[in-house]
Amino acid sequence: MIETSKENIDRRIQMAAEAYQFLKNTTVKERAAFMNTVADKIEVLGKELLTTAHAETSLPLARLTGEKARTSGQWRSYAKAVNTGIYTEPRIDLAQPDRQKGDLRKYNVGIGPVVVFGASNFPFAFSTAGGDTASAIGAGCPVIVKAHPAHPKTSQLMADAITAAVKEFGWPEGTFSHITGASHDIGAYLVQHKDIRAVAFTGSFAGGKALFDMANRREDPIPVFAEMGSINPVFALPDLLENRAEAFAKEYLFSLTLGAGQFCTNPGVCIALKGEALDRFIIALKNGIQEVIPAKMLHKGIYESFEKHKTIAAEQPEVHSIATADTEIDEWQARAMVIETSAKNFIKNPVLSEEVFGPFGIIVTCETREEIMEIAKQLKGQLTITLAATEEDARNNLMLINLLKDKCGRLLFNGMPTGVEVVYAMQHGGPFPSTTDSRFTSVGPDAVKRFIRPISFQNWPDEFLPEELKNENALQISRIVDGEVNSGSLKLQTT
Repeated sequence: MIETSKENIDRRIQMAAEAYQFLKNTTVKERAAFMNTVADKIEVLGKELLTTAHAETSLPLARLTGEKARTSGQWRSYAKAVNTGIYTEPRIDLAQPDRQKGDLRKYNVGIGPVVVFGASNFPFAFSTAGGDTASAIGAGCPVIVKAHPAHPKTSQLMADAITAAVKEFGWPEGTFSHITGASHDIGAYLVQHKDIRAVAFTGSFAGGKALFDMANRREDPIPVFAEMGSINPVFALPDLLENRAEAFAKEYLFSLTLGAGQFCTNPGVCIALKGEALDRFIIALKNGIQEVIPAKMLHKGIYESFEKHKTIAAEQPEVHSIATADTEIDEWQARAMVIETSAKNFIKNPVLSEEVFGPFGIIVTCETREEIMEIAKQLKGQLTITLAATEEDARNNLMLINLLKDKCGRLLFNGMPTGVEVVYAMQHGGPFPSTTDSRFTSVGPDAVKRFIRPISFQNWPDEFLPEELKNENALQISRIVDGEVNSGSLKLQTT
């Protein structure tokens, strides 16, 4: 991979700063049209994109085909939301005799140039042309993508599609830039550059926290929206286990090993009460894991990290192996493993609460309900927490449920956490350390909210106001006028 020079990076950032002056004056309708064009260009990318991504990531062609559709769908979904004006949040308080400040109008504008770090596990949907890029442009922010070194050719193909849309619309070249290089120094330089106003990252805790700390040490700190992973605990409650231990084992194992366990919502820990039902669940896991066919991981680095952290966890005191897939494997293929430990050991040993990125699970056996509550209390922030339960279980564990609400961004009642829907109600972000800001999501149209800030205009002539705040409301967007929802034009009396 070619290392982009600092001189080239400086030029790209300067271009982005200039493009921002253009983009912040575009309307929601114009940005939505651009986003739909990007979706068109992604959709027409053919066999070359899929085969390139397959060669660079080892992901199956069927999976990549689905992810490509999801990626173009994200651009369209976010464009539809942006087009409504929902994220500009126009607020108008007209001048009144009893108001000293006169006419006040407020809306949200893009925060400025955004650096997006491509993720390795979703080369389309969370990388160069992924949701971070789409939502930043939807907010009116130019984007500089730092390509992930694990799939440089795939990243370039996606970058070319966005660049083609920029040229077609006649927008400034700095609207989108693509930076390459494997050096951490490039990422650090981007985050610390004075003209960068926000950062989006999906990856490891170490990587995300390093960027977050760098951004906060700046003379002018900027937000870093980092999604850094999670152990996504599953609390398997007694009534459900009693009635469907074997079926639940299949569901858990399928989610745990899906995509070689390379999902940020992989259910890495399962907590349950000791007893006959849990014994049946564990036996089913032992039998089922031998049917899991090892899959090649995304790249050598992820495989080596998986093997390292799997071994560290399995070799902790008072930990016992339940089962390991024993199928013969090729290079970089991950063998699934499930271990078991007691609640007391899990609580006292923080190593067991660290994410192992790959097909690895820990079953935590609790002697009492109090131990389940103690685990819940000590949990760090998670992307997801799942309650595997019947309604009767839920009635008997209301205090647990109430506590778990404080620990995650998405709380599931049955089902498994792997996979996210690109919809308004999706929350893909949770309390630290799963993300650096639990107020936002990186999936769904609301991801746009990360890259906007409010600005208020006081007593400005209508001619000079942004379109979203003008009296005529030519965009026909919904606005709050004097505290009431209003989609029409304002008929003001002139004197």
